[in-house]
Amino acid sequence: MRGMSPFRSRTRVVAASALLAGGAAWAGTLVTDRRRVGDDPARDALAHELVGRPLQVRAGDGTPLRVRVFGPEGAPTVVLVHGWTCALEFWTLQIQALMGELRVVAYDLRGHGGSAPSSGGDYSIEAYRDDLESVLRAAVPEGERAVLVGHSLGAMTIVAWAAEHQDELVARVSAVGLFSTGVGDLISSSLILPAPGIGPRVQQEIGQLFLGSRAPIPKRTTPISSRVVRYVALCGAASPATVAFCERMVLSCPRDVRANTGSTISRVELLDGLDAIDVPTIVLVGKADRLTPPVHAERMTPRLSHLLEMVELPDVGHMAPVEAPERTTRAIRDLVAAGGGAAAPASEVPPARAAG
Repeated sequence: MRGMSPFRSRTRVVAASALLAGGAAWAGTLVTDRRRVGDDPARDALAHELVGRPLQVRAGDGTPLRVRVFGPEGAPTVVLVHGWTCALEFWTLQIQALMGELRVVAYDLRGHGGSAPSSGGDYSIEAYRDDLESVLRAAVPEGERAVLVGHSLGAMTIVAWAAEHQDELVARVSAVGLFSTGVGDLISSSLILPAPGIGPRVQQEIGQLFLGSRAPIPKRTTPISSRVVRYVALCGAASPATVAFCERMVLSCPRDVRANTGSTISRVELLDGLDAIDVPTIVLVGKADRLTPPVHAERMTPRLSHLLEMVELPDVGHMAPVEAPERTTRAIRDLVAAGGGAAAPASEVPPARAAG
């Protein structure tokens, strides 16, 4: 180029070459990731399209909720409540395994999946608690009891609901599953952003900023987002299709819902609510869970008067229902049996194929 020094010319050539090399590496990694997902035996089960019976439910504040019912009417009812940034499809492997023997109800939390955004912008734990009440009133036949199973925020929602409905809990609920969760002091125990020596107040502020961040995230999967989701929510042993499945759900959650709900989670204090759960209960946690590590399960279990079992799963992160689907499904069957239901032995219903 006329007038350009040889040095500047060489600098531009080097910069352009670096960009091209970086773009080629990015594209190559993306192709490799997609191939690994396509070759993963867990892919087909995770991609299975769930076809349930729709149930029209509106929350107390008028927010429409997406609710689906699977399995035979008249069978014991299990209500599944997913966690932050997920949707009812998070339970796909459990629904596929159980819908032949149980009546499974699953719904999207407000603002998640196919449920409408909060009509008043309310994503508090009280709003999620009241949404669960609306679902139970619509989905559980009067006079019957249901098994409640929650993952992460879903389990927090169940604990908040139990505290509000303690006097009637035993009449409406036969057993409870609290999976991959905590009920308080979530930031100081998290292993996502370990920062020893900075002091609890600063750590709390940093954690709240992280969970409540409104920073934009990609709309489509990328090599970076895939690895961030694996680090935060899963573990190194999770299969490529399992990571991709969770990544798609996380990326599809609207930014404001993610941020407002994350802020709610950062402030949750529900330990006393465990005293209200006076029915058979299973606590399940992955030993490699960075978001709600096993210390939370250890704090919860002494407060549960009818603890059936505390299950710690090796080589499992925060997403136990998809990382260890067979063991998670067995825990649900155990809850149904403990609650007086008649779940079939696992050997009679072949589990969906998936890693874990």
